[in-house]
Amino acid sequence: MNTIQSTDTELTHRLKEGDTVAFGLLFRRYYRYLYSVAIQYLKDPALAEDALQEVFIKLWLHRDQLDPDGSIKGFLAVSMKHQVLNMIRQEKRAILHHLEHHSEHPTIDTSTEDDLMLTEYTSVFHQALSMLPAQRRLVFQLRAERGLTNDEVAAQLQISVNTVKVHYYHATRFLREYLKREGGIEALVWMGVLSLC
Repeated sequence: MNTIQSTDTELTHRLKEGDTVAFGLLFRRYYRYLYSVAIQYLKDPALAEDALQEVFIKLWLHRDQLDPDGSIKGFLAVSMKHQVLNMIRQEKRAILHHLEHHSEHPTIDTSTEDDLMLTEYTSVFHQALSMLPAQRRLVFQLRAERGLTNDEVAAQLQISVNTVKVHYYHATRFLREYLKREGGIEALVWMGVLSLC
């Protein structure tokens, strides 16, 4: 049997039986997809990698509970969403510095209260982002969204590394203060959904 061409259903059946090869194939098949889900929320490559690792650890530990006839891709997407929400609660300061926007993902159920809270947060964040001077906003987006280093941003914008650092510092400071002050963020914190203070 060509394991590379195995269907998700076949691999899920094998995974339930403890097949590490099947686990590895599912990991390679959905690594990029799940990373893209994580990074769109977390805006931090290290945090996205941590989330990805946790999702696959839990997949292995709870493999006996899988439904082989269900969608493993959908299962992993929902698992990633829950992991991201947990990390938003637990890693509040790191997330606040790097979260830039929330994009809807078609395989994730967006009707839940958690999704509505994320959408509300994102709307306020975009308001704050739009108030930054153009170059400061661009520096923040290149750093937080695209994950570029200070040196890479400086080279791309043809400004000094120190200027990049100053812009990024003031951008994150302004965004943090704006989020605390506007849009009911404190209410979301107390509801235990974002905990961003």
